[in-house]
Amino acid sequence: MRAVRVTDTRIAIAVAVAAALVYVAFGWGRETVYDYYGRLAQALAGGQWWLSDDPPWLNELISCGPARWCVAYPPLPAVLAIPFLPLGSTALAQGLMSQLAGGASAGPLYMGLRAYGAPRLVALAGAAVSVLGTTLLFSSADARSWYAAHSAAMLFGSIAFWLAARGGPAWAIGAAIGLAALARLPFAAATPALALLAARQSGASFLPVLRGVVLGGVPFALVYVGYNELRWGSIFDLGYVRLTEGDIFFSRGLFSPLYLPRHLYAIFLEPPDLVDGSPWFLRPRFVGMSLFLTTPAFLWVFAGLREIRRDAKVAATALAAGLALLLDVFHGTIGFQQFGYRFSIDAQPFLVALALTGDAVAGGVWRRRPSVLFLAGAVVAVAINVYAAIAIIRFGYWQ
Repeated sequence: MRAVRVTDTRIAIAVAVAAALVYVAFGWGRETVYDYYGRLAQALAGGQWWLSDDPPWLNELISCGPARWCVAYPPLPAVLAIPFLPLGSTALAQGLMSQLAGGASAGPLYMGLRAYGAPRLVALAGAAVSVLGTTLLFSSADARSWYAAHSAAMLFGSIAFWLAARGGPAWAIGAAIGLAALARLPFAAATPALALLAARQSGASFLPVLRGVVLGGVPFALVYVGYNELRWGSIFDLGYVRLTEGDIFFSRGLFSPLYLPRHLYAIFLEPPDLVDGSPWFLRPRFVGMSLFLTTPAFLWVFAGLREIRRDAKVAATALAAGLALLLDVFHGTIGFQQFGYRFSIDAQPFLVALALTGDAVAGGVWRRRPSVLFLAGAVVAVAINVYAAIAIIRFGYWQ
């Protein structure tokens, strides 16, 4: 009997399926009341782009016509939830979409890390950290609409990273970026960096690759422009602007450099809550928690940045991370209610690649295995995120 050959493709499929099942298990039996996307999915399946009712707890629905209310966010998660509507409620459809998309992202991320240069064991460690040791686990399993958007964007963002790390094709990179942006708009800002990474990996000139990436994303940009015209009667996205009206967190508008300090505090310093009289004395805060307390393995990102001057591939990946987070860190809020700093998911494929670079690259050469210290950081990250996901989803321990 012939032995089954272990290939990267088979590993990626196995990792994606296993992670998706784990995410479904974490969210099993819990249906969010914030089912904006599930309700929109039901409306889209019926030929409407609007909702016909306005429940009081869905306070981010915006009036967009007589007896019409529109979801402010980009529509891709709702489209992805449509196939799950026959299985039950709109909340269930949204939840399954979020859990399956977030878990499945491990597959293309693994392939992207391999194309990036990581040896097999190192890439597996990176995929494991991503799906079990970051806020992606809680966010995807909980599946309220803000989190579900991150799950969908993470799936297509990982595909974009994989395609760029293997050198193209450029149009496919643009299509993956377009799909990710139809879930989370900030991801679109990574376009030039991913084009640079693809050009570096393929040996092609940057400008032709960038042109191909942009052309690949144009159809999805047109979809969004058309969706805005249907909702608001304008090609511009007026929904987010209307959500900020009268909100004390947006005293300087939707985006402002003056909001940066609150994000820096959230990323680097925000602690968990200390609760006396309980063995579970450290509890997540609904405001959030430092990215590096949530995922200690991301501390290796700083070591990875040392390779920027040596390797253009690392420089392009770091640029992609920075650009993907650019709009987030100037946004009026830091993403609460949340566990960790959920905006980091917009850059997570690149952050994982940089962390692995920091651990396993020395003198421009990859080691075959991650270090014991990095694995210890990964284990701590998994323990923190598994604990938080169970504590919040099952017991309501926000603080």
